[in-house]
Amino acid sequence: MYSLSNFKLLVDKQAEIDTIHQNCDNLIQSTVTPKMDAEVNTLLDAINKKLTEQGFTITVTSTGLIAKYSEAVINVDKHSKSLEECFFINLNNFAEDQVSIILDVSDAMMPKISNNLDGYTEIIEQMTDTLKYAKSLEKACTEPKFIYRTQSNIVFHSAEEVVNYYFQ
Repeated sequence: MYSLSNFKLLVDKQAEIDTIHQNCDNLIQSTVTPKMDAEVNTLLDAINKKLTEQGFTITVTSTGLIAKYSEAVINVDKHSKSLEECFFINLNNFAEDQVSIILDVSDAMMPKISNNLDGYTEIIEQMTDTLKYAKSLEKACTEPKFIYRTQSNIVFHSAEEVVNYYFQ
C-alpha cells in the first residue's frame, strides 16, 4: 500500500533538500573555503614556527613544507578533498601519519516525518536522514568551525593542539 500523502511528503522534502544543498554550495564558496584556507595557513605557520624554534631549516612548498635538521627530514604535504584538507606528515620515511582539517558538522535533531506505515516508509526514513544531514551541513556552513582528526581518529580543536601532539 502506498499513500499519496506520503508521496507528496517525499516530493516536498526532496525539494527542501535540493534548496538546502544549493544554499550550502553558495556558503561553501563564500564562507567555508576562505575560513578553511585561513585554518590551513594557521596550521602551517604553527608547524613552521615550532620546527624553526627546534633548529630545523624550513622550505615552504606549494603543498606544505619540508623541514630539515642534519639528516632528518620532516615533510608536511597537503591534499585537498571536499570540505577537508588532509596533511600527510612524514618523518624521515620512518613514520607517516595523516591529520585532516574538517568542517565540523554536528547532527541536527529532527522529528519523525511520518507515522503512516506504507510502502514509502523506508524511503521516508532515508529522506529524513538526508534532510537531517543537509540541515546540519547548512548550519555548519553558516558559521564554519573546524576540527582536526588524525588517521587514528584522535580529534583536536586547534592548530596548536596538533603541533603539540606531533612536534613535542
